Amino acid sequence: MRQGDLTQKPGENLVEYRNRAARFEKEIEKFHSYLLENGYSINSARNMTLGIRQLFRYYQMPVTMRSGSKVSQTVKTAKSFPLTIEHVRRMFKVANLKERTILSLAVDTGLRISDFLAIKKNDLPPLDAEPPIAFTLLTQKEKIPAYCFISKETVNQLKTYLPTLRKKNNVYLFASNGKRHISDEAVSKMLSRLADKAQIDLNGKSLTFHCFRKMFLSASIDSGIGLTAGKKLCGKAIARSDNTYLTTVKLREKFIQLKKFLTITKSSEIEGKQMEKLSSLVAKLAEELEQQKTVSQAVAKENLKIRRQLKEQVAELNEKLASVRLIEEQVAMIGEGVKRWQEEKVKLESKVAGIESFQRLVLDQPDDVVLEFIKEVGRQLRKQES
Repeated sequence: MRQGDLTQKPGENLVEYRNRAARFEKEIEKFHSYLLENGYSINSARNMTLGIRQLFRYYQMPVTMRSGSKVSQTVKTAKSFPLTIEHVRRMFKVANLKERTILSLAVDTGLRISDFLAIKKNDLPPLDAEPPIAFTLLTQKEKIPAYCFISKETVNQLKTYLPTLRKKNNVYLFASNGKRHISDEAVSKMLSRLADKAQIDLNGKSLTFHCFRKMFLSASIDSGIGLTAGKKLCGKAIARSDNTYLTTVKLREKFIQLKKFLTITKSSEIEGKQMEKLSSLVAKLAEELEQQKTVSQAVAKENLKIRRQLKEQVAELNEKLASVRLIEEQVAMIGEGVKRWQEEKVKLESKVAGIESFQRLVLDQPDDVVLEFIKEVGRQLRKQES
């Protein structure tokens, strides 16, 4: 029908031909009105009519809607749940191994669900490298690379999860029971189930995988890395002029900064803070150690000087002490000599006193008695000699 409408019939004037060519535009508007009358929202009605237009566009028969057509109208909605990292943490606690791996990798990458589910096991980089580990994916919608990184907490999840896939002959990271990956619907049901188990009140809003992408880009702004870097990390088109300065090295630094706002496991967050504190403490201790080393060297040098001086003083004192001891010995000898001299003096004095007493005794006698005494003494001496 569309092909016939676009083919001008023989003898048909231009006005009739253009009216016939615009028939599907009016039919689409009728279908749009029908959808609104049957309770569909403006955005849902637009998406459904857009599908028809894309079909004709694919076959090179586009339907151009008139300016101001209601078919093209949309309204901003707040139906998507405003996901935060705290919500993810609560879901992570009640999730199984596969679900935890999905949550952790979704937080790290911020990919569209079509790109996320298309990840194959051999797309992953070697997990033995130092996290965060870089890997690149080509997005399906915009055909631009997403410069993703895998954090340490996701690496730990993958190392536990991947061994469970060895028995499955399926190339996809999140495989279905067949040869394909799990479906979008399966992921949506998983998120709803985890939100219910974690007792998260969705307040009537929809929790979809796209909420992770919104959270990722919002955190890019909040963390200070900027929306441009966030878009490049999650594979969203950016201006060419902004693409030149974002090298892999700078993106790694920005991801590390972003991950501080998007850490799931508290232990990793605490570990990161502890590492920062420890690094700061180590740097401070190293500085103090260097100062102590300088002080110690100065003290050691001063101690060496003092020890040398003390050694010299001790040697000098030893010499003086030896002199004192020699003097003491001489004094002792002099004292002993004085003592003996005093004893001899007493003896001499006693002898002198005896002589003097004898002299007085003799002098007091008469001369004839003294003479007779001298003679007697002479006889006694001769007798002793004989």
